[in-house]
Amino acid sequence: MRAERISLCMIVKDEEELLPHCLASVQGAVDEMIVVDTGSTDRSAEIAKQYGAVVVAFEWCEDFAAARNAGLERASGDWILFLDADEALDRAAREQIRSWTAVSGCDGLFLNIHNYTGTGQQGVTVNPVLRLFRNAPSHRFEGRIHEQIAAAICRINPEAAFHVTDMVIHHYGYQTAIVERKDKVNRNVRLLQQAVEEEPDQPFHHYNLGVEYLRVGEAERALETFGVARMGIDPAVTSYAHLLFKYEVRCLQHLNRWQEALDRIDAALELFPEYTDLMHHRGVCADALGDADRAEYSLREAVRMGPPPPIYHTEEGIGTYQTWYTLGRLLEGRADLEGAVDAYVEAVRTKSSLLPPLYRIFRIMRVSGQEHQIPELVKECFALVSEEATHKVLGILEQSRCYDAALQLLPDVSSQPTGEMRERLSVAEAMLQIQQGRWNKARLKLEPVQRKKGLLAISSARWLERLEWIEGKEVNGDDPLALWLKRSSQVGAAVTNDEESTVQTGRTVGLRVAKKKDMNSSMDVTVAGAEYDGWQALGLMMEGCVQSGRWKELHSLIQMCRQQLAGAGLLVGESGRVEEKEKEMEGKKENGKAGDMESFPGASDTLTGTSWLVKGLVSAADHHLEVFAQHADGQRHRCWPVVQHIRLELPGADGFES
Repeated sequence: MRAERISLCMIVKDEEELLPHCLASVQGAVDEMIVVDTGSTDRSAEIAKQYGAVVVAFEWCEDFAAARNAGLERASGDWILFLDADEALDRAAREQIRSWTAVSGCDGLFLNIHNYTGTGQQGVTVNPVLRLFRNAPSHRFEGRIHEQIAAAICRINPEAAFHVTDMVIHHYGYQTAIVERKDKVNRNVRLLQQAVEEEPDQPFHHYNLGVEYLRVGEAERALETFGVARMGIDPAVTSYAHLLFKYEVRCLQHLNRWQEALDRIDAALELFPEYTDLMHHRGVCADALGDADRAEYSLREAVRMGPPPPIYHTEEGIGTYQTWYTLGRLLEGRADLEGAVDAYVEAVRTKSSLLPPLYRIFRIMRVSGQEHQIPELVKECFALVSEEATHKVLGILEQSRCYDAALQLLPDVSSQPTGEMRERLSVAEAMLQIQQGRWNKARLKLEPVQRKKGLLAISSARWLERLEWIEGKEVNGDDPLALWLKRSSQVGAAVTNDEESTVQTGRTVGLRVAKKKDMNSSMDVTVAGAEYDGWQALGLMMEGCVQSGRWKELHSLIQMCRQQLAGAGLLVGESGRVEEKEKEMEGKKENGKAGDMESFPGASDTLTGTSWLVKGLVSAADHHLEVFAQHADGQRHRCWPVVQHIRLELPGADGFES
């Protein structure tokens, strides 16, 4: 029997950046490639030919179906696989696809589209879509945009059969950078509005138009458009009905119309009782309405249901880690901290790369006085199978201010440390001791590293000089930060509390939005043995002053940092001054003079400086709250639950990308 052939059919325009990845993903999985080019001005056609594709020139006529069908006319395979340039066939699917077509008695096969949105790191939505179908002259696409093939197949054969496979297509086209560059939303809205004018009674057009409105945050307009679509469909037979209901719920949530959203969910669950996404959102809505019992029941029910059947559009983690994390936040708000930790642990077990639950676990255990149990919890519940995983957990512990727990786990970073790694671990331990204000212990770790004259000798010597300043001793070295501390503290001693012309307490800080390097964790750079920027070092020192009760030194550090920021033009009321200062800085950088004006390494990075200063203030507030919540004999104060809740809600790293 002749093996059935597969034809890839695509339409492209100016896709030279993404097209190679797409075509490489199908090599060996298809027998021919037909690429319809709708007017590219870049190398798209040339790239397609390099991969062995037949390129069909097509004059764009504002009709995606017409362009798709031009490719079908040239396809000779028994099956048609259609992709877009911003998609790629998963490696496993590439190996499975011929088996599916060989044994399938179906007319078409659904593949799961994994849509990556935002920066591509926020998780994925999963949508089963008909992407593989038998090639026949009567099988032609319909629809100006969001073109469909199923209607034509079913029109010819009302008994046509389709199967949902576990094959995956990765779709990157709705990542923010690609959407903005290609202006996809405006193009889609324009074509869909035209389609609505041509076929006003076609609910699918209204549905897709609502999706575009929702994508750009026009929830009211989207809700109205979804309503028109819903009035025109029979939910029992419409493939996208479940998603239409969910999108209406999302609109209502966006508009804070929580009761309406809850009512819509309950109605939709009558039609789609297996749709976990609705049950999850039921918990979210009930929580927003203050019905914590119903919210908890719904979220636990969603976890019990697990991910929905493959016929439903869903979001990665619904019924698993997303739902566990949402449940954890709910239980945390109900002061059920033990239950919250259990939920967060389940979230991490479901997806080991998930960071936010770890931040919540460690913060809860620290605030509730259970930090000493963290090492045991980590070893029992999480499989730290690599040094990288241990390193990541150590960084989160440090950012959560669980320094003793980090110290206990630090030896696990390397099972057979080299001499250099032992020095790095010594410096890492010193940093953890510094953040706890244990200056002598830090010194004992740094001095041997300095004496060995290795890669970390200079940085260790500089830290020893900073400890000299903290302890009130004479600073005689050449560390720029230590010298700045010495000079600034001498100048600051002559400044009275009445002189507020430079730094004014409570003044609004105006910040320009700028993308900066990640400065959340010092553990990462410590174990790597890198130099600290000055602001990061000052943050560690402020933390140590808080932990050791050196309030005079803390106050001095805060005042000096504020004066440095004011001198950089940040702590001023007029944003124009900030912009002038930044322009001045850029000019000096171009002329190679930026280093001349920096008081210490990184001093000109005012956004980082503000971040570390705020962290120091938050740490101090957290410490005072901790002390307040205890009686002199160590017993908990009657207000302890309230204070604990406040401490849990203080600003801090949370593991979410900004």
